[in-house]
Amino acid sequence: MSTYTSVHTEKLSEYPITALCHQNAPNLTLESPACDAMYNLDLIHPVIIDGDTGLNDALLILNKTYMRTCLVANERNVFQGIISKARLSSSYVLKVAAKLGLKRDDLMVSHVMVPLAQLHTVPRHMIEHSYVGDILQTMQSAGHEFLFVMDKPSNKLRGYFDLICLAKQVACPVSQAKLAGTFSEIIDSLWHHSEI
Repeated sequence: MSTYTSVHTEKLSEYPITALCHQNAPNLTLESPACDAMYNLDLIHPVIIDGDTGLNDALLILNKTYMRTCLVANERNVFQGIISKARLSSSYVLKVAAKLGLKRDDLMVSHVMVPLAQLHTVPRHMIEHSYVGDILQTMQSAGHEFLFVMDKPSNKLRGYFDLICLAKQVACPVSQAKLAGTFSEIIDSLWHHSEI
């Protein structure tokens, strides 16, 4: 240890730290660079929960970590999907419970998350030349609740956009129409008006 020297430190309390966890740039507009609105996974370590976590526990985790979303992984730490506080608190949960014949307390995060098969991604280089308005338009027109950003060709996830959070930040109403992929999804969208 004799080859190393001590670094000068200062009291952290001497500096005005207004808030922790500023995930996105303040005062976003539709003309802001899209990168300013992205949850950057290089800067913010995501909260990751197991798909077998109960819904109440997932809500507690989100509340305690001051996060709006968390990534879902299996026991081998393989990415499975994403869950949001909005989805956990919506009538969508009761719809899934009724469909599966379960009580709400018996549901797991894996039952109500947005699974990997329904998630879409865009290359990072496209985001670097896009605006927040472009991302909102893309997500709303395609019915994406989340949109992930990936580096090519390394295929490393760099971040994601959350439609509800993004729309709130720019004070833009959300008019998201989910695209139905099967006949049962068409019936579901006609029969039940989902909040997501």
